Amino acid sequence: MKRIEKFAKDVFHHAPTPEESHEQLAEMLKEKVEDLKEQGLTEVEAIDKTIEEFGDAEDYHDPSIDKEKRRHLRMRILIKNKNALLFSALSSALIIGILVLVNFVLFSDHEHLGRPWSLIVALGVLFWPLSLLYKFLNRKGELS
Repeated sequence: MKRIEKFAKDVFHHAPTPEESHEQLAEMLKEKVEDLKEQGLTEVEAIDKTIEEFGDAEDYHDPSIDKEKRRHLRMRILIKNKNALLFSALSSALIIGILVLVNFVLFSDHEHLGRPWSLIVALGVLFWPLSLLYKFLNRKGELS
């Protein structure tokens, strides 16, 4: 019966479950062993069959651990894309501000005010955050 108790502790050793859960599982498994012994099996055969029917401890951990790892990876990817989008938007705003300042301060004569070249360059700079927004929204849709 020590093997049943050890198995009950090993099944959920990764999960933060209370000690009562281990004890309840051990009790249920012991009852199953007793039922099998009453059907004519030896104690060793009954324990083996009980553990075999219950399943391996890995059956209870792999799906939840893999799911949590995938969720964590998705969150890291989304945060990384969100940070890239924020950086590109702020950088573009700074570049556009500098371009407008250069256009209107350094070229303040009336000849160049009629042709605000900074707006054309600003439109080109805006494609950087727009491309990252597109990437972020696509990735968010894929990972949802």
